[in-house]
Amino acid sequence: MNFAVAHLVEVMHSHRDEENAHWMRKYMREQFPFLGIKKPIRAEIVKAWYPSKAKGLDWFQVANELFGLKEREFQYVAMDYLLLEKKHWDDRIPTLVEDWIGKQSWWDVVDVLGPKVMGYYFSEFPEQRNYWISRWMASGNFWLQRVCLLFQLSYKQNTDVKLLANLIQSLAQEKEFFIQKAIGWSLRQYARTNGYWVREFVQLQDLAPLSKREAMMHL
Repeated sequence: MNFAVAHLVEVMHSHRDEENAHWMRKYMREQFPFLGIKKPIRAEIVKAWYPSKAKGLDWFQVANELFGLKEREFQYVAMDYLLLEKKHWDDRIPTLVEDWIGKQSWWDVVDVLGPKVMGYYFSEFPEQRNYWISRWMASGNFWLQRVCLLFQLSYKQNTDVKLLANLIQSLAQEKEFFIQKAIGWSLRQYARTNGYWVREFVQLQDLAPLSKREAMMHL
């Protein structure tokens, strides 16, 4: 184990809280074990650990070691660390995201990897976007498809509206809750930039009721 990861493991375990862990497991439907470290404390731990122990290391190795640890908080820290190292990212990012989603698929990870990781990555490496979007849309994995729907959440006026519309139309008849929710979320977010377009688009499409409600929430 990398020395920085080993140090972080020791610190994290010293903050274990069994009562918090119980309720965090319940919230996540007993899918993952937890240490019981809430986000503000985790953020303080990472804030102290990163500059003194982890900055400047092989980000790919460190992030993967963290993500592979048992308790769910380590997957969260892996993503926190990855975002701190984003100026050093290279073309390993999409493969890493695909691998992580394959191992630990759930909304709490996917909803960071989509808009925060792939959203930034595709803005920096736009020539790679179409390949990965096509690959993930064809994968049959609804978590990877959710990434495709959500990566533009923060793009505002830079949103590729044609791509967004095509993705939504491709997935509009899916019964999966997390796809229907993501369609609505992507439209609701873009409505903050162009509510007229979203209103007209929703009226013209055969979307699930959940997607429509989410899309029109603020209109």
